[in-house]
Amino acid sequence: MGGELEQRERMSQAPVFLVGGSDLFRRGLKGFLEATPFEPVGEFTKYQGCVAAAGNGPAPALIVYVSSGVIEETASAVDALLGAYDGARLLLLSSAMSVEELGACLRMGARGYLLNTISKDALIHSLALIALGETVFPSDLAYALMSGGDALVRTAESPKLPELTLREVDILLCLTEGMANKQIARRLGIREATVKIHVKSLIGKLGVANRTQAALWGVRAGIGGRSNSVA
Repeated sequence: MGGELEQRERMSQAPVFLVGGSDLFRRGLKGFLEATPFEPVGEFTKYQGCVAAAGNGPAPALIVYVSSGVIEETASAVDALLGAYDGARLLLLSSAMSVEELGACLRMGARGYLLNTISKDALIHSLALIALGETVFPSDLAYALMSGGDALVRTAESPKLPELTLREVDILLCLTEGMANKQIARRLGIREATVKIHVKSLIGKLGVANRTQAALWGVRAGIGGRSNSVA
């Protein structure tokens, strides 16, 4: 109970740094965050300026970093930002997604990776999940990671797929194997009640009626029978 209270307090007191991108884009992000638990308290054009400011003002709980589009630079930025602000969680926004950039950012400790065309509601939901300790990125990239496929690039014109957490991807994989909640709980080392919550969330995100349809969705997406771990 104490842990849940601490998590809720973290989300309700979540100062945010906005780093990278254009002035106009950051202004739009600030508009998205108005009247939400996520208050922008720092804004930086370059990640180096944000790193240099560490210790000279409020520390962020969350950092939203806008990718430059250069994988090496983005990975360096994520590493430097999280090194400068210990305990902060970072969401990366990219104009076009690839497995290579996602993999590099996850290795550096990023907790989210999404298109910068994300809607306001999706952004707030994603930040809430990240504040509570989840990792969030598009499910099509998760499938590419699990299959060991080549770079998968996704643009704003690509079909929209649901954004699943790592845990939801794990559970979807279990569902494609026909596992019951008790079996899923045993495999993943979590409580059966927690599995039920994740299954309900997964069904809602996929827009299906039940767990059987969710499993069929997973099989059609080409992930049935694969390993149950993304990491």
